[in-house]
Amino acid sequence: MSISATCPGCGKTIAAPDTAAGHKAKCPQCGAVVSIPDNRAAALAAALKAASPAKPDAESPAEAAPEAAATPSPSRAGGGPSKHSGATTTVSRLLARTSPYGTLRLLAAVIFGVGIAVSVLTFLGGLGALIVLATGGNPWAAVGVFAGALVLAVAIFLGAKTVSELVRLWADVGDHARHMAQMLEESVGGRLGDDNTP
Repeated sequence: MSISATCPGCGKTIAAPDTAAGHKAKCPQCGAVVSIPDNRAAALAAALKAASPAKPDAESPAEAAPEAAATPSPSRAGGGPSKHSGATTTVSRLLARTSPYGTLRLLAAVIFGVGIAVSVLTFLGGLGALIVLATGGNPWAAVGVFAGALVLAVAIFLGAKTVSELVRLWADVGDHARHMAQMLEESVGGRLGDDNTP
């Protein structure tokens, strides 16, 4: 590797070996004294910089301030959350957790569970009557009793399921009504807050 130097007398560029760095030499064309620059430290720094992975420079406070200023605030002027901040989902979850219709949902589950239990007991009762009457010599009566118990068990099951679904629907409609009222209240409150902003 050679070091380039420019002659101050004739302007010719001469090449000197690395060992001549920091020394003086004569120009082969005009004989003027040429100082050979010692740029080994700069070359070493450049080589190290090229070999190391690029690291982002730390932002100065002045550069970071515009980004912080450009970041929108999570709250509106009215004091409430913005529409696009996912507040609606949070409000929905809170409404579901604090819903006064939780008792209705529990009642719906109890009605459905009791209906299943009564249906199973009715079916087992009919099956037991079938066995007892069939062994007693009344097969037609046994079949009639079992068929009636089976129809009654299905009717109880379907009735309990229908009532349970109606109660659950009632709770869902109530929660949706509360949710719509909450959204309307937030919308009106936000508009009033925006209108009152100077």
